[in-house]
Amino acid sequence: MCLIIDDHPDNVTYSSIKQNKNIRIITSVSELWWVGSINLGIKLLYEEYYLSCEDIVIFANNDIEIDKNNFTILYKELQKDNNQIVHPRTFNHHNVEVSSGAKILNFLPYITKHPKNFVNEKELIDMGTARFLMMSGGTLKKVSFINKDLIQYLGDNYFTLSASRFFNIKTYILRDAICKLDDTNTGIKNSNIKTIKEVYESFSSIKSPNNIKYRYIFFSKFFNNFFSLLIVASMTLNVLMKYILNKLR
Repeated sequence: MCLIIDDHPDNVTYSSIKQNKNIRIITSVSELWWVGSINLGIKLLYEEYYLSCEDIVIFANNDIEIDKNNFTILYKELQKDNNQIVHPRTFNHHNVEVSSGAKILNFLPYITKHPKNFVNEKELIDMGTARFLMMSGGTLKKVSFINKDLIQYLGDNYFTLSASRFFNIKTYILRDAICKLDDTNTGIKNSNIKTIKEVYESFSSIKSPNNIKYRYIFFSKFFNNFFSLLIVASMTLNVLMKYILNKLR
């Protein structure tokens, strides 16, 4: 069963895709954003589809494509060990590999590594993206809902970091599985910020992962308030430094 949450105000997906016994499209009464959409899908799996631990669950965004072969690679890996979460490598429309998740090397100062073009069959990460995040029904039942206060960004990071820290469920990027990302129409990212004004606006925009408020909400789940503030301050400084370095290139 494919559950599609159409949160567009004009119900674009609902109007363009025909539903059948394998595809169900859910429209929202009010704007749900990413976290609300995923949580609605999880709620339906619990209440209407009687999710079992052996089921396969995938969080997938609408801006990716994955073929049968790459899907099968992910599926077979999960069959080996269903107490893990797996994700393919991600390539954008220019065929450039982009981040599929991050390994946290240090919290203060905040330093991460985004594995790309690696040698091992799979690479352990702490925070995965949800472009095509595959797991067992048992994993979803354990980790369950995403913090609704995150609204748009960081929900996928929240889910995978919660899985690791609270349930010892690790997330991996698989070397031999890929998905294609269309990032021509996306939110505010460091890669497309052009001016210092845009940097400043990204710290409060709901459409930016740089949002200071939501970063604090995210880390306060895992650390005390003071340490969470220090991490967010370090991340904010990182954004400013990256902007300055990009301008100097």
